[in-house]
Parts: sequence; C-alpha cells; structure tokens
Amino acid sequence: MESNAGAWSSRLLVSLAAIGTLPVVSAHGGGHAPPYPQRLALVVLFAGVAVVGGSVLLGRTALERRRTLALWGVFAGLFVAAAGAVGLVQLSPVQTIRASRAPLGREWYRPLTLAAGTVIAVGSFVAGRLKWPERPRYAGLGMALGAWVAYPAAMGAFGARTHPLGYLLVLGLPLGVGYLLWRDAREPLSWVVRDRPARWFGVGTGVLAGLFFAFSMGMLTFVPEHGVGVPDGAFVVTVPVANPLVYWTAVEFNFPQVPFAGVFSLGMLLQIGLVATLVGLNGAVIAYQWRGGARPGTTEVTSGTAAVAAPNACCCCGPIISELAVVSVGPSAAAPLYWLFVDLSSPVGALFFVASVALLAGNLAWFGV
Repeated sequence: MESNAGAWSSRLLVSLAAIGTLPVVSAHGGGHAPPYPQRLALVVLFAGVAVVGGSVLLGRTALERRRTLALWGVFAGLFVAAAGAVGLVQLSPVQTIRASRAPLGREWYRPLTLAAGTVIAVGSFVAGRLKWPERPRYAGLGMALGAWVAYPAAMGAFGARTHPLGYLLVLGLPLGVGYLLWRDAREPLSWVVRDRPARWFGVGTGVLAGLFFAFSMGMLTFVPEHGVGVPDGAFVVTVPVANPLVYWTAVEFNFPQVPFAGVFSLGMLLQIGLVATLVGLNGAVIAYQWRGGARPGTTEVTSGTAAVAAPNACCCCGPIISELAVVSVGPSAAAPLYWLFVDLSSPVGALFFVASVALLAGNLAWFGV
C-alpha cells in the first residue's frame, strides 16, 4: 500500500508540473490593461500546488487510514492551481503578437506539419503491427492522430477548411477512442465508477479539466475584448470559426457587465469533451488505486498522472509556460515562444493535443490490460 501511495503522490506532483505546460491563449484584447497584476495568479497557482503536496503527504502519514479525506484535499488544491493557471492567462500583459517575432519562418510550418503527422501515422502503424498485431485498433488510433496533425498541410490544396475529411476526423476521433476503451478497459472502469469517492473525484477532475481547457483555448474569458471591431454592450451572435481543423458555425457571446465572454462550436465541444472525459476517467482510476482498490486483472497506471495533465490544446493556443516567461522576462522576450502556438499554421498546438489523447487513452487501456 505504501509503495502505491508513493507512486501515486509522485505522479500527482508530476501532473502539477505538467499543468505548467498546458497550452493556453490570451483571450482578451489590446484595448485595456489587466485589472490585477499577473503575479497574483502565479501566487494562487503555487498555493494550489502546495495544497496538493500537503494533502498527499497527509494521506501517506496522519490520514493514512482516511485517504478519502486527503483525496478531497488534493482536489481542492487542483481547483486552486487551475484557478491560478487560468488567471495567469487572463491577466496576461501581452497585448499584441507580431509575425516578425516568430522563431521560425511560416514557410517551414507546412513541411514540418506534414512530416510530423506522417511520422506519427507511420510509426503507429509499424508499432501496432509489431507489438500489438492482435489489436489493430491501437495502430488505427495512432494513424488517426497522425492524420489530425498532418491534415492542414496535406489537404491545403483541396480546401482543407471545408473538406469532408476534416469533419470526419473531428467526429470520428471521439468514437475511435470510445471504441478502444470499450474493448480494452470496459470491465475495470466499471469497477472504478462503482467506487463512490473515486467516481466523484473523476467527475470533479474532468469538469475542472474541461473548464480549464475552455479558458485555455479562449472559448471562455473573464477579460472580454475591447476596441475596433468589437460591438459595445451585450450580444449573442453566430460566427464561422476554423477550429478544430475545419469551419464550424459557432455561437459567440459577450456580457461586458459581468464581465464574461466566449465562443462555442460543435467541434470545440467535441474536442473539449474528449479531453475532459479522458482526464476524468484517469483521475478516477488513480483515486481508486490510491485508496487500495486495485483488483486482479488490472495494471497499475504507470504513465502516471502526468498523462492526466498532459499538454492539450489546438493550434491557436500558447503554452502557460510562455506566460511564466512573461512574468520573468517580460512580453517582448516571451513573444517568440508564444507565437509558435498562436499561428494557426504551426503544428505545435496539434502535437500537444494528439500527445494528450494518446497518453490519456493509453493510460486507460494499460489499466485494462
């Protein structure tokens, strides 16, 4: 039991480090300064990390026989840390990002995107045939993730933003992940969700991850845009958005009196729902194992909670680590790193997203083996 607790705590602390690499985007405009200093959010983030670490320590010592109580302390710390991470983005002093600050010329993005997607797809096919020949679904999911990365470059000459293949990828990816988990982890996950503390911890972490992902993608913001082209007053309109992969009809809203604004499309909801579901299931499994609920026929989750907090976002997102750079050295120095995620033609955001799905789904499949 103690060894499992030690492994769990180490994975959880790694996950908090990974939170610092989650891609995020500054969703406010350049017409006004943030209402609070960005360093305040950094303090909140570190406070959340401290609460998680303290709760894990208590769960291994004073509360060893009451680990469910310690588990809720962990969740409270994750909530505070996520709030600090969101605040770090929302209070960003970065007002504008110029293309001249990009670390690479845009002419490099297309070949790099195509190469990265091809390597993922071919590598998945080869690994699947050699290591899991009896489970072709693993190779199939890897090839789909490779296609997700390569799609903008490979289909650029065929109307990538409106091609049916793009819609098929976005709609098919959640179905493919669901099929894999149904085949390989259905029974073990049913044991997990029947455990009430583990179930609610998973629901809580999933909701928390979904909200964090929504703020990090710019789907939600408490610092609405102001300035040229932004209507005054509250509004709710429909607009086309080219995310994820293709054009979707989105609902955009802005309530400056709150203040609160956001934009949602079916594609965005599918993407965020996939990540939130995978994070929630991983969180439930880890809570179940930490409480001593392992059963014969299951494998301890070894890729760790780092997979739960694995970097995930779309190409329009910049990493929170760039905001840490803003705090440390200022917006100008952080701009080149930020630009890699801001530019829609950059493959970096897509790579973070597919790595997240692979780690999260692989974690659950491994648990079911």
